Amino acid sequence: MADLSGKLALVTGGAGGCGVATAEGLAKAGASVTIADVKAEACEATAADFADKGLTVDWVVLDIADRDQVESVIGAFEEKGGLDILVTTAAIAMACPILDFKPEDWDRIININLTGTFHCCQIAGRQMVKKGAGRIINMSSVNGQIANEGRGAYSCAKGGVDMLTRLLAAELGRHGVTTNAVAPVPVDTPMILQIHGPKDRQKWYDQMPIKRYAKPEEVASAIVYLASDEAAFVNGHILNLDGGFMSTGILLD
Repeated sequence: MADLSGKLALVTGGAGGCGVATAEGLAKAGASVTIADVKAEACEATAADFADKGLTVDWVVLDIADRDQVESVIGAFEEKGGLDILVTTAAIAMACPILDFKPEDWDRIININLTGTFHCCQIAGRQMVKKGAGRIINMSSVNGQIANEGRGAYSCAKGGVDMLTRLLAAELGRHGVTTNAVAPVPVDTPMILQIHGPKDRQKWYDQMPIKRYAKPEEVASAIVYLASDEAAFVNGHILNLDGGFMSTGILLD
């Protein structure tokens, strides 16, 4: 198991889905974890659940689309020696044909999923460069690499997250900071349950060698690895967590 003892970690979207699993994985590996989410009650509930498991986590309310809030939250880590690990799982999704997408919905999804991720990476990255070390792990999606119908702004944002990840890797690597992303197929989280019905799920299963969605804990395991010393030479990589989905063509059965 990775040893992250003494590391300061921030997980955006840390009170939901993959964020919760990631925060737990990092805490179990010894990191001092802060979860950031837009809903205080969700943060409180997550922290209480962690306490029941014998884990400690700090929390803060954060809208990553608000630059001032991001600067305030990440800036607070300066007093503790600077952030070591940033994981950006905060995101929203909406299924809609591209010709029907409302501009206001497009803007909201891009502002949170891509621009909000940029805010976090830029501000945390500056801190890490000063320290001469750090790990940035972004949450992407296979939808950022292929055009699945109805994914609209979500796919475009995740494609942008992939390129942002590569740019950060190219520019920060020389300073001891690595940047990678994980790109799952749909993960069994509350967000997916809201937008994927049985027919959507079956369409994914039809093209997946492993006939199920990813589990949050599986995504978290990959993120913990990328945050560890074992992944010190992994930089600019988009790790597909997809059960073989992106490696296959037509599945006849």
